[in-house]
Amino acid sequence: MDEIKDFRGSTPVITRQAEDAARARLLRAMREPAPAPRRRLTPRPVWRLAFAASLSVAVAVGGGIALTGDDGGRSVLIPVASVQQLGERAARAAATNPYETVPSPGKWLYVKETIAPLREEPEPEVDRSKRTTLELWNSVDGRQTALDDGKGRLVIHEAGPGVTAADLAEGPVTPERVLARIRAAVAETPAPPGDDGPDEQRIVETISRVMNEQALEPEVRAALFRALPMIEGVSVKQDAVDAAGRHGVAFAYTGRWERFEIILNPEEYTYLGTYGETVATRTYTTPAGTREVKAGTPVVWTAHLRAGIVDEPGERP
Repeated sequence: MDEIKDFRGSTPVITRQAEDAARARLLRAMREPAPAPRRRLTPRPVWRLAFAASLSVAVAVGGGIALTGDDGGRSVLIPVASVQQLGERAARAAATNPYETVPSPGKWLYVKETIAPLREEPEPEVDRSKRTTLELWNSVDGRQTALDDGKGRLVIHEAGPGVTAADLAEGPVTPERVLARIRAAVAETPAPPGDDGPDEQRIVETISRVMNEQALEPEVRAALFRALPMIEGVSVKQDAVDAAGRHGVAFAYTGRWERFEIILNPEEYTYLGTYGETVATRTYTTPAGTREVKAGTPVVWTAHLRAGIVDEPGERP
């Protein structure tokens, strides 16, 4: 991962809080159509989330996916049969706890990721040629977050509204139950005026954030993988690439305006990161005026680099 560290030297220090705030403003503006006569948009619930490990060469039997070498030495992706099969395979793989230390009260989950930063405000496009490395610490109950304030100091604050690892672990843990809890959390989150994004996209992005940033019990992670194929609009993408250049397979939600991908390692089905881009051209308004975002514009690109349980914020596993 030394190559990832090198990226940071050419980009300014940025905190998770600052990045989330900027992205929320831009995505909110992008989704708000230009004013039209005699039409008033009704606010809807929203929780815009989207932020998250090495290229694996593997062969899976029984119609699964794999990366194999052809005669030219290049990797070839063998497709998984369906999104339902991807969900089941990922759920079975999730039965193994990914952490060396079992999460317990008072512990923290350290997360390191790299993202493609915004190209230039107020444009929502991310710059795929640059990377910013982020580190944060989340309490294992999901209720507190610690991050760098941009001046080398850690700041601990209460996590925003939404579902936590502790909420999802309340039994019985089933795909239907965890999906219902996430749907309820999305519905209860205050919405910015004019946001007409579908609930399904916000639910998929919430699942992605939970997988990336919270210490989930194996049965909860398995239930989330089985829940993803149950969401309307979710399909499988056979070859997806995260912000670290690692190839994988993805759960891909395609909505009216955007496609959002949760990328998994093709052998172990662990979380690699995300990618999102617009699928239709749209006009949006900002204080600076009316702007157009063309179809195919990348709006998020992340890679989950490292995670582990530690005793307190500031420690690294």
